[in-house]
Amino acid sequence: MLPWILLLKATLCFAIGNVTRDVCKEGICSCNEIEGDLHIDCEKRGFSNLQHLTGPSSQFYHLLLHGNSLTRLFPNEFANFYNAVSLHLENNGLHDIVPGAFLGLQLVKRLHINNNKIRSFRRSTFLGLDDLEYLQGDFNLLREIDPAVFRDLNKLEVLILNDNLISALPTDVFQHVPITHLDLRGNRIKTLPYEGVLEQIPGIAEILLEDNPWDCSCDLVSLKEWLENIPRNALIGRVLCEAPTRLQGNDLNETSENELCPLKNGIDSSLIAPPTEEETSDPGPIPTPFKINGVTVTPTTASGNKGRPKSRGNWQLKTRPTVRMATVNGKNVQLYNEQCPLTCSCELVDSDQGLKVNCKDRQLESLADLKPKPINVQELNLRDNSVHTIKKSHFLDYKNLHLLDLGNNVIKVIENSTFQNLIELRWLYIDKNYLDTLIAEMFTGLLNLEYLNLEYNSIQCIMPGTFKSMPNLRVLILNNNILKSLLLDVFTGVTLSKISLNNNYFTFLPVTGVLDQLLSIIQIDLHGNPWDCSCNIVPFKQWTERLGSDVIVSDLKCESPEEFWTKDFRFLRNDLMCPHLYEKIFPTSLSKNSTAAVDTGTRSNSYLETSRVSISVLVPGLLLVFVTSAFTVVGMLVFILRNRKRSKRRDANSSASEINSLQTVCDSSYWHSGAYNADGPHRVYECGTHSLSD
Repeated sequence: MLPWILLLKATLCFAIGNVTRDVCKEGICSCNEIEGDLHIDCEKRGFSNLQHLTGPSSQFYHLLLHGNSLTRLFPNEFANFYNAVSLHLENNGLHDIVPGAFLGLQLVKRLHINNNKIRSFRRSTFLGLDDLEYLQGDFNLLREIDPAVFRDLNKLEVLILNDNLISALPTDVFQHVPITHLDLRGNRIKTLPYEGVLEQIPGIAEILLEDNPWDCSCDLVSLKEWLENIPRNALIGRVLCEAPTRLQGNDLNETSENELCPLKNGIDSSLIAPPTEEETSDPGPIPTPFKINGVTVTPTTASGNKGRPKSRGNWQLKTRPTVRMATVNGKNVQLYNEQCPLTCSCELVDSDQGLKVNCKDRQLESLADLKPKPINVQELNLRDNSVHTIKKSHFLDYKNLHLLDLGNNVIKVIENSTFQNLIELRWLYIDKNYLDTLIAEMFTGLLNLEYLNLEYNSIQCIMPGTFKSMPNLRVLILNNNILKSLLLDVFTGVTLSKISLNNNYFTFLPVTGVLDQLLSIIQIDLHGNPWDCSCNIVPFKQWTERLGSDVIVSDLKCESPEEFWTKDFRFLRNDLMCPHLYEKIFPTSLSKNSTAAVDTGTRSNSYLETSRVSISVLVPGLLLVFVTSAFTVVGMLVFILRNRKRSKRRDANSSASEINSLQTVCDSSYWHSGAYNADGPHRVYECGTHSLSD
């Protein structure tokens, strides 16, 4: 019986050994002491899960797992790494964190989950991280944040969420969280309310809010006041207005409260034309109840116009949209524009008295479904629908449109000249669709467009001159597509200040005819591309060096060759990346330099020697030149006389010879000029599977 027990114990020990292999003792990872701290480097080991691995049980350590394949974290994923004090999970393609994945990591103070594909933070995403002080989640796809996600992280001080897709922070998201450093740059946040958000971070020491589409309206007054009361220099960067148009580009700190909210203390009388005599004398017929979306609405009459002065002849103001007072569910509300589509909601835009039409997530399949068609629309939101084709006829009546959001649809086709009437359009979102090719005709008419978002499409080809019809374009977002190259003259006719090309498939970018057209660039994002750090990338590297480090966003890491993998090519020597080229050029340049040095050192002496030549040497030399010239002239005369005798014999054959020679020259010119088909010479631009001749 005893042998069987021993065998069973041995089997169990063997099995347990397979389940929990020590990453340091068995050499699975690189374990090194750095300044007294143990660093377990498991970078790029191909791990898809950690269930068979364990860390040292006798000491604390930093666990580095970036560059693996941990796309999804399951409950108790790190149960065998309970002594970890920091955890790095960058660049894993991580898209889902199942609640409970971090259970057992009570000692972790720093968590890095940046550069992944995380779309949401759920209620218990960080369950178990009781001592977490530092959370880095930038460069993800984060859109949704549960209000209670940070509630148990009562030691969290640093929160880095820049370059995500966050449009708003939920109320009470920072309740009981001692945030001191907050980075929200490069998101889609238009406003930050004081109640429920800003009031909960009174100990803020540093906040970054740049590169968000801030809506400088009444809602932003509380943010302005809050920024004025936090410690000096706590705000890093600038908060620039993107809307409304009258304040676009203004710094929030330099914008007065009256400019942000001209209607805060009541209706701005300068925007309302005085009523006519008929309006003051006749209140009109008594309205009858009607229904909107199934809700009974009882219109009411207003008596506030009595006694107002008559209109003057020199008033020249825009006509306000139809406004009616009504009672909805017992409350008095204003109904803007009777032509608001039945499936959408409409509200008045304070700045220009136009309409903001919100048709987000209404299961629309075509813009033709917007009935009745709204009038005087300035902002149209069609995000999160099922629109597949954009036709020219859809936008014939939207000439006052300033913002158009077509994001997250299934758009594959945009007809040529679709936007030709949208001459006032400033912002255009076509992100998260299925476009694969961009041509100039697609954007005809967008003369005043300043912001174009095309991220997360399937774009693989951009034809030359595509953006030429948008001379005022400043911001171009092309990240997360399948671009492999950029054609010559792709940026001709446009003055870009910011461009995003990250997470595509570029191995290098040409400078001449492409990058050298970006004369006004102040920010360019190029990270996440498989850069080939060989000879082709050297001119591109030199171009980035001329821009400066503050213009380039994030790093530029090599994908190949293997010796430079993950290294930033901006810090590599040119002769290391391209040794063959520099082996040929460098010796030649040395020889030229040495020759130049010798010439420079002897030039003055040679001149002095020449000036000392005596007349006895100079006169015989001149005589020799004269005699030689005389013999040459006599020889030429003899040659001409003999040729005259032969000229008559050549006359008979001269015509045929000239014809044959001319034909030979023409044939040669014909083939060398490229005129080898019936259509004449032409150029063909190739981009993936597409081509275009001109």
